[in-house]
Amino acid sequence: MAGGRALFERLHRMQDLVPFTPLADGLPTPLDQVDDRLWVKRDDLTSSVYGGNKVRKLEFLLPIAARRGALLVTAGGIGSHHVVATAVYARQLDLEVEAVLYPQPITDDVRRTQAHLREQGVRIRLTPHRYLMPLVLAQRMAALAPFRPYLLWPGASTPLGTLGYVSAALELVDGWDQPAPPDTVVAALGSGGTVVGLAIGLAMAGWTDTRVVGVRVADRSVTNPAVLGSMQAGTLALLALGGYVSCSAARPVEIDGRWFGPGYGHPTPAGDAAGERAASYGLEVEPTYTAKAFAAALARADAGERVVFVQTYAGG
Repeated sequence: MAGGRALFERLHRMQDLVPFTPLADGLPTPLDQVDDRLWVKRDDLTSSVYGGNKVRKLEFLLPIAARRGALLVTAGGIGSHHVVATAVYARQLDLEVEAVLYPQPITDDVRRTQAHLREQGVRIRLTPHRYLMPLVLAQRMAALAPFRPYLLWPGASTPLGTLGYVSAALELVDGWDQPAPPDTVVAALGSGGTVVGLAIGLAMAGWTDTRVVGVRVADRSVTNPAVLGSMQAGTLALLALGGYVSCSAARPVEIDGRWFGPGYGHPTPAGDAAGERAASYGLEVEPTYTAKAFAAALARADAGERVVFVQTYAGG
């Protein structure tokens, strides 16, 4: 698969139709079987610079900002790996980054992320609550309008960014060496682009019986069927430009909210236990996203499902 971009191998016209800058040097990422019924898609290894799931999306989105030569504005929690990844790869393209950040519980991972943000020189604007983030983001875009800032949507979850995980799903299918597809693919559900892309990509590849389960790690206002359905429709419209016409719609993402706990970023006992088990497999998870998602994946595998867990954490 040329350059590890499975989407372009499947739909050749897409490469001429959408912006793209190669940033990830670790594709295709490994698919490791860690237990009898559990596999891990190692998207912590997407890049030797800064891995995790965001780089696949940024490959489609940052070229737009680079063409404009603009200040890039985005948002996330004070421990946002999305903001760190954006800053790391924006620097490669000589772009400045301003981020609107909202509070979340302080953990060791959040402290490490804040240190990364300082190292990258991100211009930070704080807002007292995550529900105020859209308002502050709009205010900053208005104030910066003379400089033509580029708004990078939080989580890089737009139809264009979601193409990165359509490609990841095709990559997963290409690398699968078992007689039958898995029952379930599990990933953290925050801004939604990762799970929507996975669902579309699996349907493209013919895995129509495999469920995609998004483990809810953020508020219902952004992790609900209406939001995911809208993102799916937009992404399918882009793929149609490249010649993909779906005979049957991708299965809707199944939203599993049982692992969320008391709120965004709050560690949970199940997540802590999942972190210990992850370490026994040589994996690292963090309490906001991947520990909760891995807890769900473990429960399903222990109950007899054949599960692929998509490891989206960049690592400490």
